[in-house]
Amino acid sequence: MSVEIDDDYVISVVESLISHHSVSGKEDGISRWTAGELRRLGLDVVEQEVMPGRANVIATLDSGRPGPTLLFNGHLDTLPVQPGWSADPFTPRRVGGRLVGAEINNMKAAVGGMIGCLAAMSHDKDAMSGRIVLSAVIGECDALGLGTTHMLHQGLKADMAINGEPTDLNVMTAHSGVSQLRLTVQGRMVHVCQRADGRNAIEHLVTILAALDEKALRFKPHKDFPGLPTMNVGVVRGGSMASMLAEKAEALIDVRTVPGMTPEGVRADLEKAIGAIKARDGSKIEAKIELLGSPQFCQQLPYHVTAEVPVVGTVAQSHEAVLGTPAKVGTLFPQVFYGTDASHLLHAGIPTVIYGPGKVADINVPDESMAIADFLAAARVYLMSAARICARH
Repeated sequence: MSVEIDDDYVISVVESLISHHSVSGKEDGISRWTAGELRRLGLDVVEQEVMPGRANVIATLDSGRPGPTLLFNGHLDTLPVQPGWSADPFTPRRVGGRLVGAEINNMKAAVGGMIGCLAAMSHDKDAMSGRIVLSAVIGECDALGLGTTHMLHQGLKADMAINGEPTDLNVMTAHSGVSQLRLTVQGRMVHVCQRADGRNAIEHLVTILAALDEKALRFKPHKDFPGLPTMNVGVVRGGSMASMLAEKAEALIDVRTVPGMTPEGVRADLEKAIGAIKARDGSKIEAKIELLGSPQFCQQLPYHVTAEVPVVGTVAQSHEAVLGTPAKVGTLFPQVFYGTDASHLLHAGIPTVIYGPGKVADINVPDESMAIADFLAAARVYLMSAARICARH
């Protein structure tokens, strides 16, 4: 490989990404900066509007020769920044070999490493065949795939992909699917002095939720998905006043799934379970369960590839060449409970591996940081993988 990662450049890119406050829904500034930087590198750049003020950045380095298309995929949006920082989260600072800054682990360091890889490869296009595409997308943290699914629906294709979600520089080949649903219960609103004439939606919702758990789900356990499936009620809301019976109440439910389970199957399982609860309770519960839809949420199937998939092997080999130790390849814990854009890519027919810097315990915490050596290593693994996949023969 005749090109190398420019460490100072990669660090500066990661610092620039950190400096943009890009919580989901407010990606405009970071998208414009990323597009401008990739154009400065000489890449063909498309700013793909997904929703007003929310644009994916799709950048292509094309050799002009036939060959494979390698896709790098990472999200620009972030979770809301947690309180408790000792300094401004968006002013990156270097402390003892670490870079401190908001959302460096999820996943601004990985995106910076991918940009560093493209910068290096752009200096030696004569050694390339095919093309390398970077998709820096919006809407992963809030909708779990709004940007990536839009990009795929617009026709983006690739022969293989590397997603940079934080795996602590391990090669990840499996994670859960994610189904999210809304359970709505209808009541009849009256004042408490007339409660015999009303129906409290909250009471009926509580009755259902108290009896609803993973036993409602049909599934076949899978050795690569330990501890799954899971069900979590994350939001409950309803009513208007303490003195009034609630006319309506709802709960948002998250189900993490294993291969063989689908969002539609999960909905059917919960509908059946709710029907049994209503029959057992003997009350006139009016309840409806429905899957959330885009743009609020992008339903996701389980992600699962094998070590024999070529892009998995290439990244694992590049990791060993860069770091000098064999890569851990397979199911990671707790990352097996993730949802990522890799699922959407895989189920669109693009073999995808997940590999990125960052530790789960360091994500979205006050004074979040990452070892600079880790994201520079990831950039080198990305570069070596790209050079091997797109080598000119």
